Amino acid sequence: MFAAGCRSRSATTAAARTQSDRVSSREVQLFYESPQLILVPERRVLPLPEKESAAFTPVLRELVKGPKIPALGRLLPADTVVRAAFILPDGNAIVDLGGPTLTAGWNTGSHNELMALYSVVETTTANFPTVRRVRLLVNGQVADTLGGHVRLDRPFYRAPADVAKR
Repeated sequence: MFAAGCRSRSATTAAARTQSDRVSSREVQLFYESPQLILVPERRVLPLPEKESAAFTPVLRELVKGPKIPALGRLLPADTVVRAAFILPDGNAIVDLGGPTLTAGWNTGSHNELMALYSVVETTTANFPTVRRVRLLVNGQVADTLGGHVRLDRPFYRAPADVAKR
């Protein structure tokens, strides 16, 4: 009887693991800067895990690769990496970025820093409806800024309409 109970629990665990490992193609919106200096979505179809929490990091990694449409501008340094990303039950998301440029101190202007920050926020909130706020970390730590202009000591909400076109 004990062995039968173990077998049943094992089968349930395997079924749950299989469900969380399922991958399907899904259209996502990645936000980049347009020539009009606002964020616009670039749509891509990606193979993603069906579970929202498992799909979160791959979507952000796709964002940091940069745009495929030549007219749209790369916002984060080319050597940026997504170290970790989590969706919390309270509607907050944590995105931990790293890479040599962000670690050394990104020398960029305030506009580019603001656009980079909101590209992460817009991409996150557009693709994961349970997320209401996004908190950015750099190398696992609360950082003052990404590039010296925009304070990161609080979570960010979706961008205003004059920053992002949905």
